[in-house]
Amino acid sequence: MIAPHNGRRGAMTPPVLLVASGKGGVGTSVIAALHAVAAAERGERVLLVDASEAGGTLHHLFGVRPTNSLWMLTDSRSHPDDVLIPIDESLTIVAGGTSGTAIAPTTDHERRAALMRIAHIYYRFDLVVFDGGSRLDTISAISELCEPALLLVTSADRLALAANYALVKSASARRMDAPISILANRHGEALAQEACEFLVGAASHFLGRTIDVVGAIPDDPCLQAAVGAGMTIRDSIDGSPAADAVRGVLSRILPAPAPSAQRPSPIATSTRRWS
Repeated sequence: MIAPHNGRRGAMTPPVLLVASGKGGVGTSVIAALHAVAAAERGERVLLVDASEAGGTLHHLFGVRPTNSLWMLTDSRSHPDDVLIPIDESLTIVAGGTSGTAIAPTTDHERRAALMRIAHIYYRFDLVVFDGGSRLDTISAISELCEPALLLVTSADRLALAANYALVKSASARRMDAPISILANRHGEALAQEACEFLVGAASHFLGRTIDVVGAIPDDPCLQAAVGAGMTIRDSIDGSPAADAVRGVLSRILPAPAPSAQRPSPIATSTRRWS
């Protein structure tokens, strides 16, 4: 379970969930998007951030064309409000990649500067979800700046398992008590359990730390086909086994919070919907 923590400036900040993997192509973007949608369904105000430094895919899942991205905030003259894309009253996204005039960070200083600027508006939300992808320096920067709960996404192939073990080792070296959960994506229960047990055993034996297995997300060809055909992920999840499984994972790692006071409304500019 993840809980709110005090930010660097003393203000209470919401829980931060970092969805990542040691290996690309395992579905972190879809898993992050489904968690954000599931939390928004519960009435939480969610900020979903795409931390990809290359293309960025989250905005495609929600059918928006961004003109700004997270990495515009490497420029000290940019404001976090400039990169917000409201999907509705409960969900706001921040695109990754190099939309508009954004340039991918070339140094760790630039990367951290952008991440610190977006953190200034966390207080407006009930939950922040990052799609951290598989780039280690990006995952490390997010982890060190906001101390998130880390949700690892893996497949059952040996390369993905080895890469995720390496990511657990790296995260543990920075903070041994960092909460780490793992789920297997696009697998049935038996294969998912086998894959997750391998990582749990390796982490326990070689690193002396515990990983929480939070579930398996089944292969969902209908969801994949709908998104591939251009439907938004919100329009694609009715009856989706993958979306149902993610709702269960979210309830396990982050139970629905008690009602809270109204937060300020996010402000977004320079975005437009696909026609």
